[in-house]
Amino acid sequence: MDAEKLESLLESMLQLSLDSPQESDGVADQLAAAVPAQAQPAAAAEPNNRSAGEWAEVLVSQLVSATSVEDARCRAAGILEAFGGSVCSRAAQVHGDKDRLLRTAMEHNSLLKRAVVAQHRRRQEDEEKGRELQGQILRYREQVKRLEADKYALSVHLRNAGPGSSMPGNYHPEVF
Repeated sequence: MDAEKLESLLESMLQLSLDSPQESDGVADQLAAAVPAQAQPAAAAEPNNRSAGEWAEVLVSQLVSATSVEDARCRAAGILEAFGGSVCSRAAQVHGDKDRLLRTAMEHNSLLKRAVVAQHRRRQEDEEKGRELQGQILRYREQVKRLEADKYALSVHLRNAGPGSSMPGNYHPEVF
């Protein structure tokens, strides 16, 4: 479509005296019924998939093919309603997608929280077992020291109790 034709159409529309909304109610209803069938399908054909340029093209083509100001108003209103429906349905679709993503993220978050709690519990149990083992190691070391001291004392007693182990004689240099 020519830019000159569009400009002339807009100028002629601006020069026309437009009716007030109270006066045009009956006329708009009559003209809406008289709008050609091609205006309705053009506005309704796949409205969710249209880009801004396509919407503008539909609006301009419908306004150009309008026979009167009232016809142009009716066509513009229909196109704007279709556009509003398209925007609403797209927003609902995006909202639904975001809700699904949020639910999935919340499920993953819940799962990770449970895993962290279980891991923390296991780590605390392991630390407690480690402390118990350290305590056992200390007790065993003390027991080994006592047993070594007892062993030394017994070996000294055995040497003294054996034959020829009189105290006033030769001492063996095995004493620690």
